[in-house]
Amino acid sequence: MSKGIIGKFNAGSYQAFLKEVLEKTQGPLILIQDGARYHTGKAMQAFFAEHAERLTVYQLPAYPPDFNLIEYLWRNLKKLATHLRYFPTFDKLVQKVDEKLHYFADLPQAILGLMGKYCKTLGAEAT
Repeated sequence: MSKGIIGKFNAGSYQAFLKEVLEKTQGPLILIQDGARYHTGKAMQAFFAEHAERLTVYQLPAYPPDFNLIEYLWRNLKKLATHLRYFPTFDKLVQKVDEKLHYFADLPQAILGLMGKYCKTLGAEAT
């Protein structure tokens, strides 16, 4: 069964998610996160300090173009699967996203070509 958060994601819901992960796992965890406010605010800084024995947090730079190529895939996935569409349940949304991810999984050259539009080095490899 898939889980989701209804409403806006914030520090409280992020903490609830991380607490659940901590409860269901053992050992240290490494988080690599962007600069979203709910990742970097005072509440989260306190949470990370409280759980420093298990959580190691790395912040991505404000705009890391070398790490962001996947965003072009997500943009196209959203366009194909979710943009301007109504889903009566969260499970229906997950089903549609999974369907489109499987579509891309069978087309690695399409992914390389898509990312190649935005990265000259990768584009040269994709052609």
